[in-house]
Amino acid sequence: MLSSRLYSKLIPRLENRIFNLKLSSDAPGSCEEPYSNNDIVAPRIRNRNPMNLEKMAIGRKPEGFQFEQSTRKFWNNLTLDISNQHTTAEVTHWTGRQVARASTREWPIRKQLYNLTDAAAVQVVAKIISQRCLETGVSEVHLMVDNAERTKDKMQKFISIIEESGISLSEPDTFTPPNPHADEFYNMPAKKIKPWTVLE
Repeated sequence: MLSSRLYSKLIPRLENRIFNLKLSSDAPGSCEEPYSNNDIVAPRIRNRNPMNLEKMAIGRKPEGFQFEQSTRKFWNNLTLDISNQHTTAEVTHWTGRQVARASTREWPIRKQLYNLTDAAAVQVVAKIISQRCLETGVSEVHLMVDNAERTKDKMQKFISIIEESGISLSEPDTFTPPNPHADEFYNMPAKKIKPWTVLE
């Protein structure tokens, strides 16, 4: 057993420690209260990286109007324009924002070429636009080109270089979660793999 003398010394120390613990728990830096306004969870969250939803294939993909001549069902559109003087490739987001652009109007590209509209210029522009797309984080684009245009020699070289660089010229469909209330007993659709799952 502890002596009364030692007991009388320990009691005040324990009381002081308990009092200090109470003060620290009521302090503004405790786990119950946030440090500042930055730690308060906002009721409305703004997605500052909308491309993340497009990478997971759950972002909104516009479809355009029904009677339009060209479809708008894409996230990033790749176009190739060969005019009388210049060759330009451009990747545009569906909101109208320019993602990447490569043109023979740029002096570093222009000074290396003899002709600005021949097959060599198309190949150089294709390599540069593919590198800029990958640096931007875009690896899947929609090439809006007719079947008649795809048979041309310049367009075939352009497409082959884009695909060799690692960019896919077709975008995945938007992921739609299965409807548990739909009566699909006779159809038995295949099980969908979620786009954000990592397959080993």
